[in-house]
Amino acid sequence: MSKLRMRVAALSVGCALVAGVALPAAAQPAPSAVTTVVVPGAGTVTVLSYRAQVVSADPATNRVVLEGAAGKRWSVLVPPLAGNIALLRNSEHLLIRVVPGEVTALGKAQQGKPGEVMAEVAVNDGLPGWPEGFGIRQVTITTMLVNIDKTNGTISFEGADGLVRTVKAMNPQVLANLAQVQLGDLCQITYVEGLAINATR
Repeated sequence: MSKLRMRVAALSVGCALVAGVALPAAAQPAPSAVTTVVVPGAGTVTVLSYRAQVVSADPATNRVVLEGAAGKRWSVLVPPLAGNIALLRNSEHLLIRVVPGEVTALGKAQQGKPGEVMAEVAVNDGLPGWPEGFGIRQVTITTMLVNIDKTNGTISFEGADGLVRTVKAMNPQVLANLAQVQLGDLCQITYVEGLAINATR
């Protein structure tokens, strides 16, 4: 499996699966395994593993249909960074590992409209302390807040695909900024997430 195909699949699936809440409840696949790793600066983080098979890829809509081990199918929207999804092969078996993301910046939006991705970049092929094989990406999005959980330090918001995802906020400045926003506010949020994928037989 080429590095480009690996990155395409990892980013598309990671966008839909991060934190296990980016899909509607009826379509949300269950992870095949849940493990933890210690990441410098972030402490103990959860790694969600998913097994899936590529059913189809539509370059016109940048959408990929995947099938889980139990036969459940779901569709994910491929982010711009992923590249040409036509490189994905039908029936290709994938092992996807997702490290749920962290919010690194939060504030009321001064520009953009709900669901608009303002920036999306690959931070690195990996960072010190992260599990081997993980790529890191950073996304800045203008979106509506749908939940603020100050007790657990998480926020929930609509992604570019219109689906809700929940992401941790651990940075002291971000936690302080939570006091300045309310549910329903149009915000600009920057978050990072770790993603890895391997082809399986």
